[in-house]
Amino acid sequence: MTWLIAFFVVAFVVAPVIWVMPTPAQRRQARIRQHAHTLGLSINIVELPQSRRAQVRKEGAQLGVRYCLPIKREKNVYRPQWLLWRVPPEGEDDVPPHCPKAVSAQADALRARMAEDVVALESGPEGYAVFWRERGEEEAVDRVAALLEDVRQLAGGERLVRK
Repeated sequence: MTWLIAFFVVAFVVAPVIWVMPTPAQRRQARIRQHAHTLGLSINIVELPQSRRAQVRKEGAQLGVRYCLPIKREKNVYRPQWLLWRVPPEGEDDVPPHCPKAVSAQADALRARMAEDVVALESGPEGYAVFWRERGEEEAVDRVAALLEDVRQLAGGERLVRK
């Protein structure tokens, strides 16, 4: 009986420690986010963009991750904001109206380079970003970083280097 009580006491002490330990999926997620950070990307957990139809219908937003390649802000330089869907939802423009001509011309090639779990490519106030569901390993992050760098070269902007 004493052994049984001792076993339960030890189990109650060890259980919270095991519960707090990260799962293999959480370890993979931390590893790829660390890799993205070393490539100079900023990572944010955000609501994935919705089509106009989904917004009007007030559908629930899904959470995803936004990997952003920050660029320097220049005074008196207007950078249009746009969103290029990997698969444009029904009723959305195939190429956004404010998208630079160089990016518009390469839209299909950029879409072909996007992974299956990428939702969209964005140009925003911080820089160029990809919304995705974060499936994959470090190689997927390398492809995302290369895609964002190519978009930066097409659309313009000087890369912001953080110290």
